[in-house]
Amino acid sequence: MTTSEERQVERLRPTPMLITAVAVLVVSIGVFAANFATQRSPVVWGWMPAMLGTAIAGWACWRTAFAPGLDLVTRRVWRSLAVVCVLIVLGLTGDARFTVLNPGRLDQQHDIPTSICYALAMLVLLWALLRLPMAKRESRDRIMVRFLLDAATISITVGIFAWYFVLQVANAWEADGSAAVPVIMLMSLGLVGSLAFVKVALSGFGGVDRIALRLLAAAAAVGAVGGGLFPLLFDLHPGLSGSQMFVPATLLFVAFAADRQRRAAGVPQPERRRRPFSVVPYLAVAATDALLLTVSSQAGSAVLTVAMAAVLLTALVVLRQVNALSENGRLLGRVDANLVELNGYQRRLTHRATHDALTDLANRSLFEQRTRAALAETEAGAADTLSLALIDLDDFKAINDRLGHAVGDALLVVVAQRLREAVREDDVVARLGGDEFGLLLRGLRLAEATEVLDRIAESLTRPVHALGYDLLVKASIGLAEVWPEASPQELLRRADLAMYAAKERGKGRHAVYDARLEQDQAADAQLGAELRQALDNGDFTLVYQPIVSLPDGEWTSLETLIRWKHAERGFIGPDVFIPIAERTGLIVPLGDWILRTALRQAAEWQDVFGSGAPGEIGVNVSARQLREPGFAADVRAALADSGFDPEKLVVEVTETAVFDGGVALDTLQSLVTLGVKVALDDFGTGHSSLGLLRTCPADTLKVDKSFVDGIGGRSEEAVIATAMIQITNGLHLQAIAEGVETAEQAETLYRLGYRFAQGYHFSRPLSPQQVTEHLEAARVLTV
Repeated sequence: MTTSEERQVERLRPTPMLITAVAVLVVSIGVFAANFATQRSPVVWGWMPAMLGTAIAGWACWRTAFAPGLDLVTRRVWRSLAVVCVLIVLGLTGDARFTVLNPGRLDQQHDIPTSICYALAMLVLLWALLRLPMAKRESRDRIMVRFLLDAATISITVGIFAWYFVLQVANAWEADGSAAVPVIMLMSLGLVGSLAFVKVALSGFGGVDRIALRLLAAAAAVGAVGGGLFPLLFDLHPGLSGSQMFVPATLLFVAFAADRQRRAAGVPQPERRRRPFSVVPYLAVAATDALLLTVSSQAGSAVLTVAMAAVLLTALVVLRQVNALSENGRLLGRVDANLVELNGYQRRLTHRATHDALTDLANRSLFEQRTRAALAETEAGAADTLSLALIDLDDFKAINDRLGHAVGDALLVVVAQRLREAVREDDVVARLGGDEFGLLLRGLRLAEATEVLDRIAESLTRPVHALGYDLLVKASIGLAEVWPEASPQELLRRADLAMYAAKERGKGRHAVYDARLEQDQAADAQLGAELRQALDNGDFTLVYQPIVSLPDGEWTSLETLIRWKHAERGFIGPDVFIPIAERTGLIVPLGDWILRTALRQAAEWQDVFGSGAPGEIGVNVSARQLREPGFAADVRAALADSGFDPEKLVVEVTETAVFDGGVALDTLQSLVTLGVKVALDDFGTGHSSLGLLRTCPADTLKVDKSFVDGIGGRSEEAVIATAMIQITNGLHLQAIAEGVETAEQAETLYRLGYRFAQGYHFSRPLSPQQVTEHLEAARVLTV
């Protein structure tokens, strides 16, 4: 056990049970020593410590068998040892009873009931030891061969010793007429001890503590040694039994082993270190060689010389084999180290293949696997319900482009941590790619899952500190519930549909999938197909809304607006079809058509009315168009084809379109180089970052209608409108107030400092013919 693991095991404390067991052994040794030369106390007193020590060991084993944290195999081993102790107590009681009832008889003798108890004890012990699990490093057949060979080696050695020493006193035992029983018992004891020693050496630890196993091996060794000295003791003192001293000594080790197992219950067992060879058979060979030299010394010099040569040759062969095995062990150690390193590398590769490298969350592949497994559990009835959520960070690309990828990565790491904290341990959080995350919620009803989403949204409202920047993050979340026969792909699709529905309702929201979203998607898909057809068929028309000067209301320029007259549905507003065109990519060809048509019309008015024509023509450009490669070149080509003056073209873009920075700003810079002017449309409704006014090459700021509606009096809108005109004046920008609908609004705006406005109060959007008629009338009045 490693040092760190040993610290997890409660330290050995001198419990009353262990103190009593040690005291019993001391008393038994004292009684045995006192009676060794001369019988100083009643013979039965010598058996009492042995019985008490065995009872203590049995109680310790029984307590350990029911300690918490042990597996079934380990409990079975300790219960068997408790049964062994009970049988030994019964056998010792029979020995003591035989001694009392047969004074003067040799104490080494056993009656039949006592012999049965000892025989049963040995059988139960052998059965328990044989059921210990083998080490798992090698195949079962190879381990069994090793066990049988080692067991045979040790058994032959113990048998030789027992046979030799038993023969020395066989005549004294035969005088009593009952030599067979002690011989059988002695040989059985040696066999059980040897098998126990070998089994412990080869066993895999499993739930049995390693130190406890070693203590049990020590107990087996003490028992075997006691059995070996049994005949010698009988020869020296026929009236004294070695069991009176060796049984308490053996069972003391068992008591300590039980105590250790109880303290180590529940502590993980370490991997058993590979040994180059087992010392068990070599110890047997050394012991047999020693016996051979002892016997040969009594047979003359010639026999002794041959025996010594045999022993020397055996020692040399053993040393050669040990050296070879040690070298093999070192090689195997290096192989083990390489395998450990390889396994670790393989685990890391597997982890990398299934987890996101930045956030360490599950990746898309693992998320789909977990989703598939969770769906299978739901279908099998192992789980009640399942919900899947998709989370998309709003405007993450803008942060990434403006502040750098390092800040964006730091933001993703913090968001991942907050997602983990907002869900339960068994919920699955994954990064599916970019700024999109997935969430798998098991066993939660819709209302409970919605509460989780609220908790996530709340956790994201706290500012995120990323590399020195304090960022405010919002997320759009879509949630879908499982249904019978659901597939992972369909569940993801429904959550994705709900997420985009949340985005359309406004950022920082969450939506739950329902069938109406499918209908809306189908309608959008159909409208998208009809958009393409309408563009090919020329079903779109352009209208123009004047921008006027204050306070006189004279036209200064026109803003181009698009209308779609559907054959069946009539006029469809741009707020309906423009978002679909952006999602489908049709905004690119549609925008190109708008630009070229408006430029041709503006060039025509310029040719006809000269200085009386509108000073500028404004065209709305989407974020998708700005990111399109070659957009600036397309504008240059359209200007060249129409012959329109680039300085009279105003490209109107929203704050959101250029807040991302990057390609969009580069495109605007290219347009400015051509002489085209830039206007920030609907200012105040997007990011409204004042820093944007420094980076975006804007000439004009168009204040959104929402700040104009409540401009009268001392309202917040009036304060904001005042602040905006001050900002534009300070930055030398032109300010245009949008959505002016009343004369009072126009007067207030003029008083605040606005000199340009646009809205229904001045004119509704006009067709090209209506614009032409207005310009004709203006020319007549001028003449």
